[in-house]
Amino acid sequence: QVGGGGTVTGTIALSGPAAFGGVVVALKSSNSLVASVPFTVTVPQGSTTATFTINTSTVASAQIITITATAGSISETAKLTVE
Repeated sequence: QVGGGGTVTGTIALSGPAAFGGVVVALKSSNSLVASVPFTVTVPQGSTTATFTINTSTVASAQIITITATAGSISETAKLTVE
């Protein structure tokens, strides 16, 4: 949950260390006007996590945004409430 007009940090977590060259994860917001994310984030080689910034806009009423992260054929989602 985050106040509109603010930022929040998202975290990508892998089940094991990223291989040589790292893992590029594609990100998508269900409503990029309310919560925007970078197109991709890279989990560095040997690491299991990477962070990214979610920028939010002011909203008149609470909005539930779905953030989708995709690496290869695997996709995971998370919900973010912007108030």
